Amino acid sequence: MNATFHFTFTGDEQRKATVVIQQQKISVKDGHVGQSHLHVTADSQTWIGFLKKEKNVVWALLRRKIRLDGPLKLLVAFGKCFPQ
Repeated sequence: MNATFHFTFTGDEQRKATVVIQQQKISVKDGHVGQSHLHVTADSQTWIGFLKKEKNVVWALLRRKIRLDGPLKLLVAFGKCFPQ
């Protein structure tokens, strides 16, 4: 996967970050840098639960704990980068 993600975390741990995955390497930058393929706005605790496979992403989307601006398939692909 080659994609750029902008994250806006809300809740207890607020932060803006850019994650670039390219050629099987990942880089993380503070703030929103460049153009993103997907912008994710998420409650920080819900996001951690999603990465740990403890939270259902569909339920989080329906409850608006996670909001997307871009294709859902990129969020699914991002989650697969962090297997248990």
